[in-house]
Amino acid sequence: MAVNKLIVCGDSFSAPSRSLPGTAFGEVLAKKLGWDVEILARQGCSNGGIRVQIDEVIRQRPAFAIIGPTFHDRIEIPASAAPYVPPVNENKGWGSDLQAHLQNTKLLNGYDPEAGIDNINYGTNPYRMISETIFSLAEGYEHPYRSARIDKNTQNAVKQYINLLYDSNWKLQQDKWIIRDGIMQLFYAGIPFLLVANSIWNSNTVRAAFPAVVDDKYFTLDFKQTPAYASNEWELPDKSKDPGYHTLPEGQVYLADTYYKIIKEVWHL
Repeated sequence: MAVNKLIVCGDSFSAPSRSLPGTAFGEVLAKKLGWDVEILARQGCSNGGIRVQIDEVIRQRPAFAIIGPTFHDRIEIPASAAPYVPPVNENKGWGSDLQAHLQNTKLLNGYDPEAGIDNINYGTNPYRMISETIFSLAEGYEHPYRSARIDKNTQNAVKQYINLLYDSNWKLQQDKWIIRDGIMQLFYAGIPFLLVANSIWNSNTVRAAFPAVVDDKYFTLDFKQTPAYASNEWELPDKSKDPGYHTLPEGQVYLADTYYKIIKEVWHL
């Protein structure tokens, strides 16, 4: 008899811990269910990156998926850039050399629809895009899901983007569209899932964000069903010792129990 599979998408609230392996809610939940589990969620992931994770869910068609959107302070950039160098006799205007350069996807190690989950950085995979918080990129921090620091030119470019081009409210709206599309694709693919309202929507706003055809059972409409609640109730006494998922391990057990009840009593799986 085939074993069912659970896939978890999201950011750090849904990601496994490197210091306490096996304690993230997805891992605890899968053990309670007797299912296999694949956790695609990772620290610092953007909503664009989570949208790529959702595509992987659709590709694999698991028995159940849990989707946790993230904050809108994350972006995606090419893993390596190909700066434009104007030729001596540069052609400008419509059909310019610059336009041809920007539209030549073979020059950039950027998004490739055929690459699937390998589009975004998972550490050692041959990733094409870096999906991360704007702050860690702007400050040039190391990151466990990036193979190396970004170069100074890219770091400065991110800073200039933030200073001159970034609109937080517009980014939030774009992220809502991105995740909403992924959720609707999941729904029409007939894959059972739970959208955990934890950031761009909360438990009071998520219902109004989706058409009525998507039943209430697809959403956490109670704050007590969210990782944000668990991080409040099982708050870390020393945040410098965060396992990665922002709660004590007991908070992860609580979330696993909560989602187990939903899967069994609401979805009857």
